[in-house]
Amino acid sequence: MSVTFELTDRCRCCGSSQLVEVLDLGNQPPANCLRLPGEPKPGQVPLALAICNSCATCQLTATVAPSELFSEYVWVTGTASVTRTFSEIFAREVLSRWLFLGGNRAGLPGLVVEVASNDGTFLAPFVKKGCQVLGVDPARNITTHAVANGIPTLCEFFSQSTVDNIRQENGAADIVIARNVIPHVANIHEVVSAIEQLLHEGGLAVVEFHYAGAILRDLQYDSIYHEHLFYFSIETLRSVFLSHGLHAFDVFESPLSGGAMVLLFSKEPCSPSKRLMAESCAESKSRLNSQEVWKSFGNHALSHSKALASMVSDHAEAGPVIGYGASARSSTLLNTAGISGNQLSVIIDRNEIKQGSLTPGSDLPIVSFEDGRAHLTDAKSVLLLAWNFESEIVEDLRREGFEGEVLVPLPGDPRVI
Repeated sequence: MSVTFELTDRCRCCGSSQLVEVLDLGNQPPANCLRLPGEPKPGQVPLALAICNSCATCQLTATVAPSELFSEYVWVTGTASVTRTFSEIFAREVLSRWLFLGGNRAGLPGLVVEVASNDGTFLAPFVKKGCQVLGVDPARNITTHAVANGIPTLCEFFSQSTVDNIRQENGAADIVIARNVIPHVANIHEVVSAIEQLLHEGGLAVVEFHYAGAILRDLQYDSIYHEHLFYFSIETLRSVFLSHGLHAFDVFESPLSGGAMVLLFSKEPCSPSKRLMAESCAESKSRLNSQEVWKSFGNHALSHSKALASMVSDHAEAGPVIGYGASARSSTLLNTAGISGNQLSVIIDRNEIKQGSLTPGSDLPIVSFEDGRAHLTDAKSVLLLAWNFESEIVEDLRREGFEGEVLVPLPGDPRVI
């Protein structure tokens, strides 16, 4: 099954032709191209990371057609308990910034819009607080679920025409949320411009993104896959939004994705918080946006992949090994390391949409936790592919009576617990 994609030699943010490759992971299928047994295998696409020598934005060189990546989606936001817990914290943090922007203004925001709202998990806490909400997401299978759970959601890609329709029906938005979506869009300037157009003059834009600092610090090369076109630092993302008249004024951390940041923007210039100034200073001191740092990351990623492959092979010789977590990032880990059915028998995943399918490239069967119990009984080791949910998953495994070794690939060097 072919995959439609384009290669670029120009920066999607500043237009410069000075893209320098820092990591080549070879040709891989898109990370969420699961297939049923008997269906054709997905085509492969170059998976290479480059840094712009002009604006320092890290990005992929290949762009897969968005309709092939997002029209039917297999990640459901509310699957993990840590995500559901953070959604409540997120709402409190966002509403506190809303009040800060408004000075003495009392009351709740009039309209909260989330771009790429998925199943509505992060809008639900705003509903509980009495806010009017609206989600926008192109995945019909996911938006149907959101609407059934009481989250009004438009099933479409976010665009200027979407904004025009929302403003006509509901007026301007007080808050626009974009969680883990800005790094996914090739037409980034069109989307950021549309966010700015949707906000009223006193509005708040909230952008969560997997943080480049965490990716570098913890060697998270498994976060590199075709959906994630960009790998932003605070400064590189801040620059993109500033070009559309949106001013970063504060930041807070997210525990998701293995380390994310939430950057907050206003239409009017606003003094940056002490936290934002401190984070920006730390980026500068660490040279996070330098070509040398990213090239070093690329070299370490390839060495890590070889070490992971060796560790899994050694454990497979000692007894059965199964995987846990058929996440998109697991696809990069498995395919880069060449881990397949010779080392793993199945991968357990709690997401019902994925169960019964085969992983892209590695062709491993995905089973439910319930069906995986029999495999756990026989297994000597579990490869924790969803390592960013380590504590939650290890607790589940021990509760089930699994006493074998858990192989944790990241962060940092592979380890055994």
